[in-house]
Amino acid sequence: MKLFSFQNEDGEVCIGAEWEKGRFNLTGAFAVYQHAKRISPPVSFAFLQVMIEMGYCSGQVVANIFEDSWVRSKLHTLRLPEQVVIDLPIHRPSKIVAIGRNYRAHVRELNHRMPTEPVFFCKASSALIPHEKHIEIPSWLDTRVDHEAELGLVIGKTTRNVTESEAMDHVAGYTIVNDVTARAMQKGDIDAGNPWFRSKSIDTFCPVGPCLVPADAMPDPQNLDITLTVNGEVRQNDNTKNMIFPIPRLVSEVGRYMTLYPGDIIATGTPEGVGPIKDGDEIEISITGLGTLKNTVKQL
Repeated sequence: MKLFSFQNEDGEVCIGAEWEKGRFNLTGAFAVYQHAKRISPPVSFAFLQVMIEMGYCSGQVVANIFEDSWVRSKLHTLRLPEQVVIDLPIHRPSKIVAIGRNYRAHVRELNHRMPTEPVFFCKASSALIPHEKHIEIPSWLDTRVDHEAELGLVIGKTTRNVTESEAMDHVAGYTIVNDVTARAMQKGDIDAGNPWFRSKSIDTFCPVGPCLVPADAMPDPQNLDITLTVNGEVRQNDNTKNMIFPIPRLVSEVGRYMTLYPGDIIATGTPEGVGPIKDGDEIEISITGLGTLKNTVKQL
């Protein structure tokens, strides 16, 4: 079960659902469901973040909606066309927390010290762009820009001081993140003893999507293949089982220092193989069960 945001013919944002039977308008299906059940006042499913906040982001909940006889009778009108404009799965997270140095080979390729605890930093939410939008390199940025393929966690409920054994109950689902980085700028800031927030937060430097897979529809997030290609050439290829710090540790550790809210994103770190991107490059990131996030680079 994959959930995604899309724009309808009127330019309005809706939620879609995809499984083996096809792609359907979940926003429309939920409206039919509520009308059939005479739920008043009705609730609108327009944004995944609202769905998460309400506690409805689960494969089982979505399946129950589409199993309703009234909804089944309307499936022909709820089916989506082959091509729809995909929007961001999460539009306004309160924060995007990224994990650095979480794959040993990546630590070695950048000549960094092996971490003894999770290293994390933030990316500005204004850097978010959806599937198939351009990664824009500003004209004033004349230094190397790199791709970084990552598994993204989306938080499902307020998370603070949770144990590792409790952590997975706080994950709403999973998505793909490209932690685009102005590498030379980052290195310069690190060498000067400064934070590297700006090199990670330039507008368009955080593609996310194309979908959100609910946690109950992802059997083992700690065993997913991650592959990134640039113009068809494989640059990164690894598996989430090779993380230094696994997902429960990351959620627990980040939640110890800052309160995480529904819709917040944790990018879990990138494998070995980061490299430069340039104008016209087509970047595709595929993760098992999550589809493929595609973006093209545009030099301004």
